[in-house]
Amino acid sequence: MKVLFLAPHLSTGGMPAFLLKRIEALLGYTDIEVFVAEWKMYSNEFIIQRKQIQELVGENFIPFLGDKDLQKNIIDYCYDKQIDIIHIEEIPEGFDPFNIFDFELQKQLYKSHHPWKVVETCHNIYFKPNIEKKIEPDGYAFVTPYHLNNTFKDRKALKSLIPFPIDPSIQSPSTKKNILEENGWLPKGEFHIVNIGLWTPGKNQGYAIELARTLYEKYGWTYIFHFLGNQASNFQEYWEPLMENLPPNVFVLGERNDTAKYLKMADLMLFTSNFECNPIVLKEAISNNTKIMAYNLEHYEDEYSPFINPLSGNIETDKLNLINTIHSPIKYKLKDYTDSVKIFALQHLNFYQSLNGK
Repeated sequence: MKVLFLAPHLSTGGMPAFLLKRIEALLGYTDIEVFVAEWKMYSNEFIIQRKQIQELVGENFIPFLGDKDLQKNIIDYCYDKQIDIIHIEEIPEGFDPFNIFDFELQKQLYKSHHPWKVVETCHNIYFKPNIEKKIEPDGYAFVTPYHLNNTFKDRKALKSLIPFPIDPSIQSPSTKKNILEENGWLPKGEFHIVNIGLWTPGKNQGYAIELARTLYEKYGWTYIFHFLGNQASNFQEYWEPLMENLPPNVFVLGERNDTAKYLKMADLMLFTSNFECNPIVLKEAISNNTKIMAYNLEHYEDEYSPFINPLSGNIETDKLNLINTIHSPIKYKLKDYTDSVKIFALQHLNFYQSLNGK
């Protein structure tokens, strides 16, 4: 079987991280040949995941990067490579705000006489298919139960839920003490809080900084905050003012490819985002057995809620809750997730085969 993943972009973020995990799983546990097309270059500043994907698929990587003449050749390319499944890593109608996907080309790509089937995945919790959807794919591969049970429940296409796996194998083999020392810290009883995510208004790092400031004013260097994530120029108006008045206990570390180490080191993962669909970083924190404080968004349901100590949005309340969470036993116990990535791969294979009638 040959699968072409069509991604709107591969700049660092949740969607490219999900795609990277799909590819790793499929190449590791199935005989599927994977192709990847990056439809448009959203940002050339932060491309760690893009490089990792390119290394995995080699010459099967197609950088369309917004070239409309090249994009028109996608149908010929699929015939030439004998593609069985086109898996679009976002709802095409959701590409419109970035002027990425041409509707006429979409209609051509979805025509039933082609030998391939089309799968879509939605990474936007606020997408409204009953209003915005123009063309139905052959199947939907959902990343969250909320889409399956609510947003898309009335769609007639074949549906499957394939969530991001909890994967304890990503844990760093290093000890917390070693990781701290590698990063220049000599442990003296401090507690380390990690925040991971792109610097955007939705990720709400400003609130985490204010929590850090409040804790520093009362406890000094007892609570240390580490911020991992890129500061893209298109969100500079948000993050630049925050950089002008950071408390001393805040360290901004930029984009990194060793987040598992920081999660292993952390006494707490503080996730202040108030706009999420399927936050992969929470799955990574759970995989590392890291305590979590986050807003318990309604659509998280059982997928994340059992693992979260909820934020309230009140600085004083959350300061006390943060201290209590750090000093209390972890509230969840990991099950046996030994085969979680293999199961993740086979869920894709089974869904693709069901679409092709195999």
